[in-house]
Amino acid sequence: MLALCPMRYMNLTDRQWATVLAAWWLLLTLPALGLTPLFDYDETIYAQTAVDMMRLGQWVVPTANGIDFFEKPPFTYYLMDIGFSLFGQNAFAARLPSALFTLMTAFLLFRFGERRGDARMGLMAAAIFLSMFEVGLLAHAAILDAVLNFFIVASLLYYWHWLEGDRRSDALLCAAMMGLAVAIKGPVGAVVPVLVIVLDRLLVADLWATIRRIPWLQALPLFFVCASPWYVMIVWQHGSEFLHEFIWVHNIGRALHPMQGHGGGWHYYLVVFAVSSLPWLFWLPWLLRHWDRRQAPLIRLTLIWITVVVVLFTFAQTKLPHYISCVYPALALALAAAWCAKRHDVPQYVRYATACLFAPIALALLFFPWLYAQLPAYIHHPRALAIVEQAITPSWSISIAGAILLLAAVALMVWRKHALWLFVVFGVLLQSALMLPLASFAGRVMQGPTMHAATLMRTLPQDVQWFTYQLNAPSLSFYAQRNYRMVLDEAGWQQWQQAQPPKVLIMREESLANRPTLKAAEVLLHEGGYIMFGVGVKVRE
Repeated sequence: MLALCPMRYMNLTDRQWATVLAAWWLLLTLPALGLTPLFDYDETIYAQTAVDMMRLGQWVVPTANGIDFFEKPPFTYYLMDIGFSLFGQNAFAARLPSALFTLMTAFLLFRFGERRGDARMGLMAAAIFLSMFEVGLLAHAAILDAVLNFFIVASLLYYWHWLEGDRRSDALLCAAMMGLAVAIKGPVGAVVPVLVIVLDRLLVADLWATIRRIPWLQALPLFFVCASPWYVMIVWQHGSEFLHEFIWVHNIGRALHPMQGHGGGWHYYLVVFAVSSLPWLFWLPWLLRHWDRRQAPLIRLTLIWITVVVVLFTFAQTKLPHYISCVYPALALALAAAWCAKRHDVPQYVRYATACLFAPIALALLFFPWLYAQLPAYIHHPRALAIVEQAITPSWSISIAGAILLLAAVALMVWRKHALWLFVVFGVLLQSALMLPLASFAGRVMQGPTMHAATLMRTLPQDVQWFTYQLNAPSLSFYAQRNYRMVLDEAGWQQWQQAQPPKVLIMREESLANRPTLKAAEVLLHEGGYIMFGVGVKVRE
């Protein structure tokens, strides 16, 4: 739409175009939030924690499946609970905070340009940001990063406003945004912006002068007021137990050791950045060649921002793709600033390289139903094989999405006018192709067995005791709306054996070999590598 309507021919202001962009993005995003079930583990553990807090009326100590969950502060859980109160306990409500804060981050970029007297640059930055692959992915994910990124971005943008205008209010807002980022996810909310600011000032040999300018007497108290209330309350209640779990295990521990199998080499985030910034990856050489003297300080800040985050998390031993997601607003801002300063045509190599990269992706989607049918012959892991051998076939909507994406790739190669806006539309098409039909199919395949087990549990009386063996799947408790007890060792197994019927046990099929003494139990569900046993349980027809 925007690609076909050059703004110089339309009688709309930049602010009105920003409203159109926001409405367009929301219309594409909101209906898709609930199409795919929440995925184990991250999405459902956060959603289940929010449900537990609301159900128990416990607003200080987060619990997941009835167990204290000190991993993250509860700010985002509160937002999810508001969604659950308004829309019910479902995927749409759990993901709504991520979608709204993604859009608010785009508004920050637009407002940044508008305040600097270049609303067109802000509008382009917002559009580029919303069209990046991982930005769209996080907007559809019930995790904390989209909310965290809003406050990290706000702190750095207010820092830049303070540098340019020397207004005390901007310095205080920068401190407040850092504090709120810490309140959302912990020390990383301050570590990232502080490192970016320090390195930026060191590169221009202005660090000590900047430090002397900061209104410390107001900024520090404001930071702590925004950051510390929940930490003070939970330390008061749990003391060393919380400090060990939150600080040592989930902050220092993640930096020193890979947790839950999430590791990677030195190149991990280079690959993540390349994939997640699509379709804008090949604009980077263009950006580095087209600096404008007026925009050079701002582009310097954004490149420092990207570098600091990528290097910082490369050194951390626990790695997940969304850990560096606060860099994409910086990339969008740099591209928009360079474009508005120079107004160059997009070089052919940018369009051709992007189209050539996406053509195979489009073809894979186009032939996905056929390719998926061939997968079992190449898979040997029993759990993966059980998943793909389910009687679930991909929809032809995936092929239709691939055909649309292929046409868009051709358009990138042949359409020279309004190329920046064409890239925006192409990015949103890519998000839609991968996160609507494909993600919906992946959700049915991967989450179908646990959702069916949860649905079955909801039909059983509340006095039925529910156990899992060597299985922590929060989607079970989220969708069943009741908690289960995890059996992890011999003592736990004895608890299951001694529990009086009626009782239910669910495990992965591969774990059955370790526990063959289940002959008295009736198989209630056997699907996708999961087995659900019942003793003394009557299932409604």
